[in-house]
Amino acid sequence: MTLRWILILEGLLGAACGTSPDPRPATFEVISLAVLAPACATVACHSSTTNVQGYAFDTLDGARGALRQLVRAGEPGQSKLIDVITSRQMPPDAPMADQDVALIEEWIAAGAEGL
Repeated sequence: MTLRWILILEGLLGAACGTSPDPRPATFEVISLAVLAPACATVACHSSTTNVQGYAFDTLDGARGALRQLVRAGEPGQSKLIDVITSRQMPPDAPMADQDVALIEEWIAAGAEGL
């Protein structure tokens, strides 16, 4: 990972802490790197190493492949990803933050650009 991406991620993760409106853009890169990778791409779950259920979220290419199967662009309510994270099935060790779920829903509703 380049220094540029590390700095972008640090800024995005820092911005996600707190209660103010989410300043993160609802983009494929932010959803993949700042939301799904830390929550889902652990070695025991959805990484390139384990590939549980055929999904890997630790790289942009892996996330793109997984999200193409889990997301119905323009329809968050019809997307398996939203079903799984809002039912609190995943991630299994801690529910995803509401702000992260809202960002994913916004991205899907806007057409899931980047897939």
